[in-house]
Amino acid sequence: MSHRHKVQTRKQQQGLGLISAIFVITVLAVIIAGMSRFFAVSQETTGQEFLGARAIAAAQTGIELELACLENSLSLCSASAAVGSPEPTVKDYWPNGSSTATFSMPGLRGCRAEVFYRTVSSSEGNFWTVDSTGYCGDSGLNGASRNIVIRAAQ
Repeated sequence: MSHRHKVQTRKQQQGLGLISAIFVITVLAVIIAGMSRFFAVSQETTGQEFLGARAIAAAQTGIELELACLENSLSLCSASAAVGSPEPTVKDYWPNGSSTATFSMPGLRGCRAEVFYRTVSSSEGNFWTVDSTGYCGDSGLNGASRNIVIRAAQ
C-alpha cells in the first residue's frame, strides 16, 4: 500500500472517534436515566411497604384495645353494630375516641384505628366479630390502610 493511499484512508476516517464518543455518552446517559427511575420507584415501593406494616400494626392494636374493652365491660366500647349490617354507623376510634386522633407511641405515631364489632350467636356459643382498619400517613399515595377481622369467644 502506498503512502498516498494511507493518507487518503486516514482523511476519510477523520471524525469517526468523535461520533463514537457521542454515541457512547448518549447510551450511557440513557442507561443512567433508566437506573435512576428504577431506584426512585424502588424507594417509593419500600416506603409504601413500611406504611402498610405500620397500618396493620395499628389495626392489630385497635383489635387488642377493643377486645380488652369488651372483655372487661368498659364503657369505652360503643361501636356495637347490628348483626348483618354491611356498614356500621358507629365506630370506635383508637387511640382516644376521635376519628382524627392518632397514636403517639413511636412505632405507630401518625396512625389510627377504626374498629367496630358485632355479636354473633351460634350453637357453639356467643362470639364477637371485631373489624379493625388501621390507617397510617396521609390519604392517597402517601398513606396506607389495612383491615383485619377476627372472631373471639365471649
